[in-house]
Amino acid sequence: MVEYQRICWYLQVDPEIDAEATQVADKLMRGRLPAIEDLEKTIEGKDVVVFGAGPSLEHQIVNLEKDERVLICADGTVSALLKKDIVPDVNATDLDGNIDDILRANRLGTITVIHAHGHNIEKLKEFVPRFKGKIVMTTQNAPTRNVKNFFGFTDGDRAVALARYFRAREIELLGFDFGDVVGKYSDPATPENHAADEWKKKKLEIAEYLVEKFLKK
Repeated sequence: MVEYQRICWYLQVDPEIDAEATQVADKLMRGRLPAIEDLEKTIEGKDVVVFGAGPSLEHQIVNLEKDERVLICADGTVSALLKKDIVPDVNATDLDGNIDDILRANRLGTITVIHAHGHNIEKLKEFVPRFKGKIVMTTQNAPTRNVKNFFGFTDGDRAVALARYFRAREIELLGFDFGDVVGKYSDPATPENHAADEWKKKKLEIAEYLVEKFLKK
């Protein structure tokens, strides 16, 4: 929680609003069984590839084929894989990506790890009931019975955190650039690579720091 408090201070995030989002997520999960065991069975002891939404992603997945490795997407990168007719095993998302693709992947078998925070409460209310496949709800605040905290803050570093938390054997990163350019799969409202604004630059700094920390462990 100390790390989270520092991030809240740096980005001027109100943890109380994050806590509110957690309670909303908890209520939405009542009557549904979080797919925790499925996540563990999918990841534990396996070689994992995690896909970030950096501008290098498309180049790095040109020859990608589904093999025995576990594929974990960060939010909108699920669209890049679906374009190649590849259904990822897991998607860590706060619902900022192409929602139709996120929902389609879930229907096709992707375990969708949906993150609740203070800026996506309305999206949670609108879209979580539409997920018919396996889902897990997460928070960056204090967890509840129905909402877990596997650590991480942005979609990319939370995807890496999932691989570490569930004891992946090896982790390969694709599309993790951490530069000043945001990849087109980061935000469907801007379907081309574009310059990061100051807010996004700060989030990329945090993501890079957390990814390095998780991998060092």
